[in-house]
Amino acid sequence: MGGMGGATGLVSLVAVLAVAALLGASVVGVRALARDADGESKSDGADETAVERLQRRYAEGELTEAEFERALERELGSDGTTEAGAGPVGEPDPAREAKRAR
Repeated sequence: MGGMGGATGLVSLVAVLAVAALLGASVVGVRALARDADGESKSDGADETAVERLQRRYAEGELTEAEFERALERELGSDGTTEAGAGPVGEPDPAREAKRAR
């Protein structure tokens, strides 16, 4: 009867450790996915639309209410394409300002 000897306890210990490691990895993975879904890991703003970027900049105090409204009107009035060389959203674009002056 003593064919396995003390290895039976060792196999059980290894199995329990393997299950614990899988559970730990699962918890870490779920937390990472939840953080991404909440938007906490969006630090570069690469996935932001122009309107979302405007809203964020207004909320952070980078834009006044008048600047926000002008930029929002420009953005909603545009056809969705961006011109080459256009400045950041919320800042005047010299090419557009020259067109308006004509």
